[in-house]
Amino acid sequence: MSWSAEVRAAFLIALFALPGCYEAHPCGEPEACNLRDDDCDGTVDEGFVDEDGLYTAIEACGSCGVDCRAVFPTAAEVGCVVADEGPVCRLLRCPEGFHRAGDGACVPDVNVLCLPCEEDGDCALRLPGAACLETASGARRCGQPCEDGAPCPDGFACAPRMEGTAQCVPTSGLCGCTDATAGTELACLLESPVPGVRCAGVQRCDEGGPSACEPALGEGCNLQDDDCDGRIDEDFVDDAGRYVSRYHCGACAQPCTEPGPNMVAECAAGAAVTCEIGCAEGFVDVDRILANGCECERWDGIGPPPVIGGDADCDGLADDTTDFVYVTSAGSDTNPGTLARPMRTIDAASARARAEGKDVLVARGIYEGPVNLIAGVSLYGGYSPDFTDRDLELFPVLIERADAPGQPAFVCRGITAATEVEGFVIAGSDAAIEGEGSTAVTLDGCGPAVVLRAIEILAGSGADGVRGADASANLAAWGFASLDELDGTSGAPGTDGTPSDLACPPIAGGAGSVHFCGRGRALDVSGGAGGGAACPGRICTNGAPCGNAGCTDFTSGGVCDLEAARRAATANPAAGAGRGPAPGAAGELTYNAPTNRGVCNFCDDNPTLPREGQAGRDGGSGTDGAGGRGCGLGPTVGGDGVIAAGDGASGTPGSDGSGGGGGTAGGGYEVIGGTAGECGDRAGGSGGGGGSGGCGAPGADGGTGGGYSIGVFVRVDPATGRGPTFEEVRIVTASGGDGGDGGVGADGGAGGIGAPGGVGRFWCARTGGRGGDGGRGGAGGGGGGGCGGGSHGVYLATGTEAYRAELAASVTVEATGVAGRAGRGGFSPGASGTDGSAGSSEAVLAAAP
Repeated sequence: MSWSAEVRAAFLIALFALPGCYEAHPCGEPEACNLRDDDCDGTVDEGFVDEDGLYTAIEACGSCGVDCRAVFPTAAEVGCVVADEGPVCRLLRCPEGFHRAGDGACVPDVNVLCLPCEEDGDCALRLPGAACLETASGARRCGQPCEDGAPCPDGFACAPRMEGTAQCVPTSGLCGCTDATAGTELACLLESPVPGVRCAGVQRCDEGGPSACEPALGEGCNLQDDDCDGRIDEDFVDDAGRYVSRYHCGACAQPCTEPGPNMVAECAAGAAVTCEIGCAEGFVDVDRILANGCECERWDGIGPPPVIGGDADCDGLADDTTDFVYVTSAGSDTNPGTLARPMRTIDAASARARAEGKDVLVARGIYEGPVNLIAGVSLYGGYSPDFTDRDLELFPVLIERADAPGQPAFVCRGITAATEVEGFVIAGSDAAIEGEGSTAVTLDGCGPAVVLRAIEILAGSGADGVRGADASANLAAWGFASLDELDGTSGAPGTDGTPSDLACPPIAGGAGSVHFCGRGRALDVSGGAGGGAACPGRICTNGAPCGNAGCTDFTSGGVCDLEAARRAATANPAAGAGRGPAPGAAGELTYNAPTNRGVCNFCDDNPTLPREGQAGRDGGSGTDGAGGRGCGLGPTVGGDGVIAAGDGASGTPGSDGSGGGGGTAGGGYEVIGGTAGECGDRAGGSGGGGGSGGCGAPGADGGTGGGYSIGVFVRVDPATGRGPTFEEVRIVTASGGDGGDGGVGADGGAGGIGAPGGVGRFWCARTGGRGGDGGRGGAGGGGGGGCGGGSHGVYLATGTEAYRAELAASVTVEATGVAGRAGRGGFSPGASGTDGSAGSSEAVLAAAP
């Protein structure tokens, strides 16, 4: 139903004119048996009357206030039946171990085994189904029913009967104590001091025979001496013999109980015994209808009033008040906040209440947060929409926040003045951004004078953390488009030597591979160039010592001066070394060989000098990066008390490989000047270029932590070392977010391949050396796993252990959520990241100092 402000105001004015207590509101109360239409459906006491208008309910039989369960307190089942005189209570069934004694009560079954009898009725009176049997001596004694599997005691057997129930009979044929009946209880009769009164008793068969007969029943309220002690109903009367028990007031089975709620009944013994009924403290029976009890609760002026616009002082007249600012879900913030014209939002009402020196009363409904508490302005929820009743369960007030998922719906900052918050349900919202937490209530620097009472807090869930980026995704920051670009490239091969002596030009060495690594590709890891093959012309002169002949011309007395030969010799051009952090060296220098005989079948290639092309050295490989540590960073606490668990650390990048050195040329063939013959000079094959180094791979990123799920975040008042006071606060937890997995590391680039040298194409010419291989780049480390988000009813960011213990004792935490799992460390071909840690789930968690 939607009402305009004018219609609502007219309704409330009419409501004020109604007499009686705060029950005088339009509708909404459950129907009670009180001769009134509580739920305003046009009928009175429905559910308690039949279609003929007769009161036939068990709790209202014949009229309100007549409860058949109180009429027959010993019964297991009662009913209200319509008799000639109208609806009356009837006893329908007795509890197990009891039987009916007429129509008025249930009495306990008693042992009748071996009790003297004349007929079956003497036995069945005390135990239904028991029969009077004749023993071997001709005496008549009571048996005990044993059908339906009921066992017989020791010394007795179950014997069938032609008529009636099978009975337990003595195996000896006689009712008495024998060796077979040791420990068995037999029935007996007690004589009362009151003449003619006998009571049911029991005696046990011991070694010396039957024990003394003891009462089988305790004293009941029935005007009888049940235990044969000579007194009647002694447990239910005072010294003057007056019946003063709660359920036997003035007479047996005459209860003195409260006819309605909030009432007190007392059985009072004065000149006469009477049941005096009054109201509980703080309540008044304004309408004088006993069935609905003392319906009006008197307000003592402390805290929120139980009703507004009703009868808070219980004088039977409708109240009027301007002491509060009123809020309803149908109000408007342009209204003055009066009872007739309430406001819409709690924050706007709080601002008005501060200006007017009032507190705020909030009616049932859903209200958008965040609600920001103002010092000295107390908030009280749980009112009916017209404020004529207050019940925190019937009229819940929900504060939630939809504009910023995960952010607090209720906030208190720096308040130390006395301020109360009572009767609200505060719902946190699930975090919507990956890795973000959720906090329902933030209490930042508020002191113990702030009281949260009768509050239910529903926490929202933290969001899962984000998986860390793989190493391949981090390539772009380094200027690479794919992992393939990390690989080194191969050097160029050397060129073959000259095939004839018609021409002998210089032969260039194979080019080294060109490659750059690092951020912005600033690091040169290229391979070295291969050594060129020079035409060996005029390296020696006939008649003079020739260094290129090695020890041939530098041996004296059988000893070669090789150092002198090398100084005099002319080497082929040098190859280039590789580049990078650990470059490969160029191949060793080589020397051409001469002839001085003028014929093409002689070559003075003394092996004391290198003639074959020498290989370049391989470049050094890069080292693998380290794996990221799980939970490498601590939790992050936002300004509003929203917490994200620690992220995993990123893996470190692998270092770069280095280029291989170039190979040197193979030795050529020179005809020494001044000799005769047709042979010409020939060059050997040039050296191969070195392969470039492979680049190291970037490290993978760590996974981010999951968001915490927090019911209440507390930073205490620094002046007192304590935070707000909690009374009857219940927190229902939600789950923390899972930690994000670490990213996957990548292998470093492969080193480039060194190229082969050129082939010598004359029998005395040699092949160029092979270029060295480039070193492999190191693998990037895998990312560490993020921490799982915690799930906590209360997160105490600051404060003492004493205050933490106080919170743990005063706050009820219902743990329906679980902590987030740990993120897994990312794999790497080098060093993988480590796993994070699972979140914690303490009900009240004190953060580490």
